[in-house]
Amino acid sequence: MPPETASTSFRSILGEKNFARLWYGQIISSMGDRFYQFALLYVILGIKQGLDAGKDSARVTFCAMLPGFLLAPLYGWIVDRFSRRWVMFYADLARAGLTLSILYLWFQVHSLAAVFAVVFLMGAFNGLFIPARQAALPQIVSPRQLITANSLISLIGVIANFIGIPIASFIVSIFGARSSFIFNSLGFLVSAWCVYHIQADLAPDRHHPESSDRDKVGTWRGSLAGWRVLREQRELGALVLVNSAFSFISAMVLITILQQIVVTVDLTSVQALVRTLTKFISTFAPKPPVFEIKTLAFGLLMAAIGLGLGLGVALCGSAKRGSRSKALPYLALALLGVALIGFAQLREYWPAVAGAAFMGVLSAFILIPIEARLQNDVDDARRGRLFALRNLCTTTSFLLGLAVNLNGSLLARVGPSNLIEYIGITAIAIAALLALVNASTLRSFWSTRQPTSPPPPG
Repeated sequence: MPPETASTSFRSILGEKNFARLWYGQIISSMGDRFYQFALLYVILGIKQGLDAGKDSARVTFCAMLPGFLLAPLYGWIVDRFSRRWVMFYADLARAGLTLSILYLWFQVHSLAAVFAVVFLMGAFNGLFIPARQAALPQIVSPRQLITANSLISLIGVIANFIGIPIASFIVSIFGARSSFIFNSLGFLVSAWCVYHIQADLAPDRHHPESSDRDKVGTWRGSLAGWRVLREQRELGALVLVNSAFSFISAMVLITILQQIVVTVDLTSVQALVRTLTKFISTFAPKPPVFEIKTLAFGLLMAAIGLGLGLGVALCGSAKRGSRSKALPYLALALLGVALIGFAQLREYWPAVAGAAFMGVLSAFILIPIEARLQNDVDDARRGRLFALRNLCTTTSFLLGLAVNLNGSLLARVGPSNLIEYIGITAIAIAALLALVNASTLRSFWSTRQPTSPPPPG
């Protein structure tokens, strides 16, 4: 870990070799992951089927996130017992092997059940890798650098979306899906190589002074350490609830936005864009690409959310004090509700894209401050179990959001515009209620934790 006086600029943190190895490896594996996701949804599960796209996406996402619900206590135990470096390394190797297995299970055996089993196992190792990375970050950077470091971690998805999704869409359209799974596997192998070369000691501190005997990782009662952290620090519990509410809203919005595009938004401008792209790509591609209008429109909308998220990440990373405001996550959740109500009224596509970008900015203002504060305020001995518990809460909320409309009946009965509006009202109500409970703290800022021992060499 760098000394506490280290600079908190983006450039200086990327100059820390251990963080840079983790960050660049994650970018490459995340871009490969976009190939996997695009090929899986677009080719195997028939995303070309228009109105069925939301259902297929929901089912795949549900299957991938289910392990996070079932295995969260095991994740916390592993992350707080073994070196987080090795946990991430072996999780990457496992994901590389699972991705390659689809080349046989689908293209040779044509077993959709086996593919869903792979999706489940991929979700299991994703669910293990993420809390290990979250718990390891304070061991790689100093407490003062956590906001900026988490901003950079959040940028990984933005970069992967802007680079990986367009490339993946062209490769799948022109060359088919096999190459996409190979690229994804190579991405995981590169990430594993980068993690392997991290030189910081990422073993958990099992003897932290703030951790009592009942929190020891090897005991049954120790598995409840994450719950005890939230009971001891009620403000953190409220932030986990904000995080969970955001996950529930995200799951609902993913489905309703897709249906909104299909049913109510004018896609004439997207059709013109497709004609231009097809004409341009046909001049050098082996065969003309086939773009599905509604799928492309949804992809551009998600890219706009990613662009907004990137802008929000930059703002969080540069506004160090503002990002540590205790009121920021509650305010951002309420503003997200207002943005959703406004989005529900839109009938033109490009204004909807602008609205999606604004919602991306607000998402960063919710996620990054919460992530950094949990890492800062929780001792290393219990951090893995706390993040496993937090991820259990957010995963459960996301799955509930998917399950509410998994068969499409709620959306069909209420309508996409009304449902988006109701989700926005719910977001405002949740933010107001949680802010009211924590009103006495909202004018203050959280401060960075001082290291309890000399930092290890890194």
